[in-house]
Amino acid sequence: MNGMTALALGYLGMLTALGVWTWTVMSRARDIERRLASTEAALGLNDGNVDPVLEDER
Repeated sequence: MNGMTALALGYLGMLTALGVWTWTVMSRARDIERRLASTEAALGLNDGNVDPVLEDER
């Protein structure tokens, strides 16, 4: 294996690892978003009354 082949394989491996990491992060973010929406629905929150502290600043 010459240097260029090793470099190409390393580059492809890095891109694959970056893709897997990105997929994992996005999957976890979607899961957290679903859980947050579920919690907000259970508490009866909507866009109008999510953060009363911010209402005082307006």
